[in-house]
Amino acid sequence: MTIRRLMTTATKSVERLYDRVETIKRYEEYEKPNGATSQQWITKYANIPCRLSTVGMQTLNNVVQGEANQIVYDAKLILSPTVDILAGDEITVQQFEDGELMLTDEFTSAKESFLYVTHQEVLLKKKGYA
Repeated sequence: MTIRRLMTTATKSVERLYDRVETIKRYEEYEKPNGATSQQWITKYANIPCRLSTVGMQTLNNVVQGEANQIVYDAKLILSPTVDILAGDEITVQQFEDGELMLTDEFTSAKESFLYVTHQEVLLKKKGYA
């Protein structure tokens, strides 16, 4: 068995673990009809299979801000190495069960991804309110 065939088999094995889909948005410059430039969120990828995991020793920080209880924690996204994710990208992860949407989480890419032959791992930050 060649190394290329072995890696293809390993990649398929990792991809079988993907149980969610994601949409990636990036803040990019665009030109308005009047010729001026501005920036807006543009969807770069949609319905990309992925897996969501916590990061090692889970860091959970509850912060009281004004009258809102803000929840901040770290997560790790695992997906195909062919998808280009940059620090600061907005990522929406959805989980479906029997075709029905069960869960939606929104994150920001905290850092550049760690690329491996079979997959990539991206550290994410989630902020929400309890």
